[in-house]
Amino acid sequence: MNSGFKGYHPLVNVLFFISVIAFGMLLRHPVYLVISFISSMAYYLKLSGKVGRKTVFRFLLPMLLFVILINSLFNHYGVTTLFVLPSGNNFTFEALVMGFVSGITVVSVIQWFFCYNEVVTEDKFMHIFGRILPKGALVVSMILRFVPLYRRRYKEISQARKYMGQNESNNFIVKMKNTFKNIGILVSWSFENAIETADSMKARGYGLKGRTYYSRFQWHTGDTLAIISLTLFDALIISGLVGDSAYCIYNPYVIINPPSESGTTYIINELNLTINPFTILSIISLIAFTLLCFLPLIIDLKEDIKWHRLQSKI
Repeated sequence: MNSGFKGYHPLVNVLFFISVIAFGMLLRHPVYLVISFISSMAYYLKLSGKVGRKTVFRFLLPMLLFVILINSLFNHYGVTTLFVLPSGNNFTFEALVMGFVSGITVVSVIQWFFCYNEVVTEDKFMHIFGRILPKGALVVSMILRFVPLYRRRYKEISQARKYMGQNESNNFIVKMKNTFKNIGILVSWSFENAIETADSMKARGYGLKGRTYYSRFQWHTGDTLAIISLTLFDALIISGLVGDSAYCIYNPYVIINPPSESGTTYIINELNLTINPFTILSIISLIAFTLLCFLPLIIDLKEDIKWHRLQSKI
């Protein structure tokens, strides 16, 4: 069975994540951000399963609420006061909305990076950048795996010493000593591994001119179609951005979408909120962004349906 979007060519994977992460950081329109948030969460949960659910509900969603709360409590711009804080500062609707926008942007980008780590493995990254910048690609690849690798090694060290009866004390000072010992072992292990890696790469002629490369990744028709789709979606989204289809302001009052002569404009005077109608260009751009963000899930769903059909024929 093909692994869906993960089974596509590394170039397709990398270009997709560059697109969604770049747009996720640049866009400030709430509808775009909600789409990015939902799609990144859905794909991350599909990739990581139970571990992903723990990360989302124990880390990412609390982070979102924390950012919204902090921005609302410490920023007081805007003209729509919801209530007055005990400190005498205003709790404004504009600061609350901006906190939501900032929080959902941060969480969405983090979720896309989590998905990137699940999809773009080290060999995929090296396949794309190894021939162009061999040394730089190796350094970046090692940096990207730095945190998860060291966390896994530290856990192995801690468990090994626990089985030896050396990590079972409840005394705070003893716990600190054991922690420092674990860190010392981790550092020594890491240095040894770095030296072995450097010697191994040098012995294999890594980075030398004329060195042959082996790659297990092949280009298929699906990769071509995916690249065409990515290019089309990016072009439509960028054209929408140039045409102000994602126009929003949050200070001194909230205005969603640029003014338009057609359609209905909704104004909530109590919140100083103006929601202008979506134009044809903004709708096209929004549809393109939605298809871009949900592209991996669409590919995986198609693959799952195909696989179940084949299984039913056995």
